[in-house]
Amino acid sequence: MKRETTKKGPITNEKELKKAWVKCWNDMPQEKIQAWIKRIPVHIQEIIKLEGGNEYREGQNIGQEQVRVYR
Repeated sequence: MKRETTKKGPITNEKELKKAWVKCWNDMPQEKIQAWIKRIPVHIQEIIKLEGGNEYREGQNIGQEQVRVYR
């Protein structure tokens, strides 16, 4: 959503920012939202692997269909 709402540059007005985020959310295809939800366990596993460290960068493995599970 951040990418979508900052395409024309950052929004500095709080009212306009809220308006842009609400519009972006309402316009977002349900399939995209479901894909985000489906990836949550992957992100959690990565964070657990790093023992909660801040080295994890969401999206660095874009396009990978395989779900990795760490035990």
